Amino acid sequence: MSHWNHRVIRKPWPDTDAVSYDLHEVYYTDEGAIEGWTANPVAPHGESPAELREDVRWFLQAFRRPILEVRTVAGREVLIEDKDDQPINEGHYFELMDRASVALDYLYQFVGSHPLMRREPRLRELYEKAESILADLYQEAGRLEFERQP
Repeated sequence: MSHWNHRVIRKPWPDTDAVSYDLHEVYYTDEGAIEGWTANPVAPHGESPAELREDVRWFLQAFRRPILEVRTVAGREVLIEDKDDQPINEGHYFELMDRASVALDYLYQFVGSHPLMRREPRLRELYEKAESILADLYQEAGRLEFERQP
């Protein structure tokens, strides 16, 4: 086993059309193929509030990756990426632009306007990179929305 991470796994309920979504630890080979996963869902845990908060942060990263679905192939359960977990519609591009704009505003309010930004050149340099990347994200979403127009 090379590495593992948390993933959202969609599982069908037996004898119904219902499904459930849970967080599991998923284990990968050195080549990146899924080697296995925890039989039961996992829950955040910490020995202090700070450790629990950090564990929740790791759990949230699972939502940045495609959802996995349990399927039975040749009598064996395997995990397959669920390609249809959330279809994209025309409003998603503008929505992402709006969220990037809000994130830029929050970034300035809570980080960019901090007194250390004026005093510490290295901190200001890192802040400006973060601000620039968010601005690029906004612009790229706008470009993609424009290209989709007939």
